[in-house]
Amino acid sequence: MNHPSRRQFLKLAGITAGSAALSRTLLVSANSVASLAVTPTLSLFDYSRVQLLEGPLRSQFEHNHDLFLHLDEDALLKPFRQREGLPAPGPDMGGWYDNDNDFNAGDNFHAFIPGHSFGQYLSGLARAYAVTGSKPTQEKIHRMVRGFAETVGPQGKFYVDYHLPAYTYDKTSCGLIDAHQFAQDPDALDVHWRATQAVLPYLPEKALSRAEQGARPHKSIADTWDETYTLPENLFHAYQRSGNSRYRDLAVRFIEEDYFGPLAEGKNVLPGEHAYSHVNALSSAVQSHLVLGDEKYLRAAANGLRMVQEQSYATGGWGPDEAFVVPGQGRLAASLGTSHSSFETACGAYGQFKITRYLLRITKDSRYGDSMERILYNTIAGATPILADGTTFYYSDYNDTEARKVHYKDKWPCCSGTFPQLTADYGISSYYRSHDGVYVNLFLPSRASWSQNKTSCTLTQTTEYPAANSTQLAFALGRPEPFTVYIRIPEWAGAKSRLSVNGRRTDGELEPGKFLALQRTWKDGDRIEMEFEMPLRLEAIDGQNPNRVALMRGPIALFGVGDIPSRITRDQLLAATRVAQSSDDWAVRTDGGSLTLRPFTSIMSEKYRLYQTVDG
Repeated sequence: MNHPSRRQFLKLAGITAGSAALSRTLLVSANSVASLAVTPTLSLFDYSRVQLLEGPLRSQFEHNHDLFLHLDEDALLKPFRQREGLPAPGPDMGGWYDNDNDFNAGDNFHAFIPGHSFGQYLSGLARAYAVTGSKPTQEKIHRMVRGFAETVGPQGKFYVDYHLPAYTYDKTSCGLIDAHQFAQDPDALDVHWRATQAVLPYLPEKALSRAEQGARPHKSIADTWDETYTLPENLFHAYQRSGNSRYRDLAVRFIEEDYFGPLAEGKNVLPGEHAYSHVNALSSAVQSHLVLGDEKYLRAAANGLRMVQEQSYATGGWGPDEAFVVPGQGRLAASLGTSHSSFETACGAYGQFKITRYLLRITKDSRYGDSMERILYNTIAGATPILADGTTFYYSDYNDTEARKVHYKDKWPCCSGTFPQLTADYGISSYYRSHDGVYVNLFLPSRASWSQNKTSCTLTQTTEYPAANSTQLAFALGRPEPFTVYIRIPEWAGAKSRLSVNGRRTDGELEPGKFLALQRTWKDGDRIEMEFEMPLRLEAIDGQNPNRVALMRGPIALFGVGDIPSRITRDQLLAATRVAQSSDDWAVRTDGGSLTLRPFTSIMSEKYRLYQTVDG
């Protein structure tokens, strides 16, 4: 591909030689975060203020933290050193991560994107440090930033003949911003600016779709897969963190108006697009709204997510073969017979958590919490752990035949980067602050702490949800304090759901799909107890195939395992019973024998099926 000169690109970005020389001073001396045009109604807790308690999600987080804390630092830095012509000791990582010349888009993805996930591993560690305060984690982050800095020079070679420069820069950008914000790395913002200058000669003049990239000269089909349209989110973050308006200008340059414009008007332009990156781009739309104040971008994000949900599986997953389908033609159902790559799990869940977290904070609409919960328990919570050699769970498989949990064929793929970021974010996705109190969004064993009118407050949530249908919240307060606790009542909650405060049931019915506001003067030892009715229900895969259904209980999809009877009726599925109180299995009696169903988190290596074909 022919690239404009470095001078042309610097001019496009509004950067002169003099201003570049001042970049370190400008970035480091910025004393305050750049102001937003729009401030979300709900704010995030600091990572350290929410702690996951014992349970499978905490185990996921701890596994990822430990794995990436102990990765060889020379191996992590090796592709950058090699491409810059520097001494590069240490082992190769393998898979996508290596620097080599044997990649072939047809049949060999070794060395596909050298060093692509370095920034995500840095980000995951920075967030893990923010959660745990682990000094070894912070020290590793600082070493990684220093090592990376040595590979970033004014005449950088890293992106020469590199397939996806925007893709890798975007992840590096996120990692350096997080290293500065969460791990207090003193050099990360300066390194970020230098890394930005290094990539600019290899970026186009604006965000390009895959079709637009394909229409331009390119050496390899892989060169048409870059994701410039995801850049604004982290560029806007860099602007907010540094106060450097040049990041704002770059973010505006890469806003994909051809995507957001139609979405804002309610036009579905998703079909055929790469699924994860276009959900990820919705977070750029929200950041565009927050920084620029234009409601169009908020409409684009909300409409885009709604359109994604309209073609989602019962699990909340989407994008068979990593692409969106044309709605209204039964293509989602057709994917059950053609694809085993139903949902790009870690990346998709990470993108879904980000956009739902943004929209929930702006709108206070509890349905975004419902969406987050569904994808949590039916996809990523059931992913097998990343192994030390980079073997990674990638796709959830919803195929009608021989669906199983398997590892991805290549080591260190993209999902190895989003998985540690996502698990570090479980806590901040569970609770939010408002001017008048706290929002309880996810029902996880956890503890949240905050200051309410200068009073120290702690909320401890004890639960085995969703295996159990109840959760308890206990308060520890330095003194009695008036505030409001908002609790998400899931949209699927049955009429028999109930809530009590200190053993006394609240007046009135709970309204599913809304946050319930409990306003009172809270005291030390107060408790809230919730019990949700989780009626069984059937969800069809799409409107064209009403008899292809998944059995749902609350937020959980139940998968058939073992032999599937040839004939099942709706009534038989809806009459499913739990095998035992201590078991996750459910049994369905059919004319052809018994059917066993279980949640995705309980499935190991056995064959399973999400959708059953029913009579009538």
